[in-house]
Amino acid sequence: MHEAATHSDVSAALVSFALAPLAKEARSAVAAAHRAIAEARAILSSTPADTTVAGLPAQAGSSSDLRLRAWSLGARLTAQAVPSLATPVVAAALTVGERFGASDEAIAEAVAIGTEAATHTLAALDSSEYRARWNLVSSIGVLGATLAVARLLGLDAPRAQHALGVAATQAAGLARNAGKAMEAIEIGKAAADAIESALVAKHGFTSAVASIDGRRGLAALMAYRFDAARVAGEPAVWWSTVA
Repeated sequence: MHEAATHSDVSAALVSFALAPLAKEARSAVAAAHRAIAEARAILSSTPADTTVAGLPAQAGSSSDLRLRAWSLGARLTAQAVPSLATPVVAAALTVGERFGASDEAIAEAVAIGTEAATHTLAALDSSEYRARWNLVSSIGVLGATLAVARLLGLDAPRAQHALGVAATQAAGLARNAGKAMEAIEIGKAAADAIESALVAKHGFTSAVASIDGRRGLAALMAYRFDAARVAGEPAVWWSTVA
């Protein structure tokens, strides 16, 4: 019988990166995150309050219902602009940051970190086969969004790693839905799932340690390759994706 892994270099590296003080190399990414946040707020302010995206009300849920608000925001951002890995990260971080009074700088740092983490995770498992089957933004963006929220909530490393595991369990979205209304639902759900993952972990919910790179983890089930060095390599690899 297969024994569950007790450690994951990949998850540990992602969590360490997400919770550490920001490196000076991240300045360009943080500036880009500020722009993405401003664009998101502009979209929100220019969209009528009763606008719906595939049946999701723009002001879904009460002001305290973070999951529904993030879902709606992620869907609206997707409907208004070409989505990227940053889309669910921005939706989740902006929702949580504004709810708990985080500064714009703290939100931007979380967005930059979550987007960078998602970018490296995608690079580790990217292939034509993966792209043919899965929605990249929702299936990988949920991981980066979870790390962004974990940072904003001040989770410690063990709880952040459990949050990442919960998110990996919920990673989903079909490539076939690209350009259709369902794509917005998938990406919005990734933002919502990220918040849920971080909150349940904060309150003691646990997950398998190697939920991404384990024998029965996300990569094993959804991808055809996994280059752990793209995530768990030398620290210098971080922020190398910033233009």
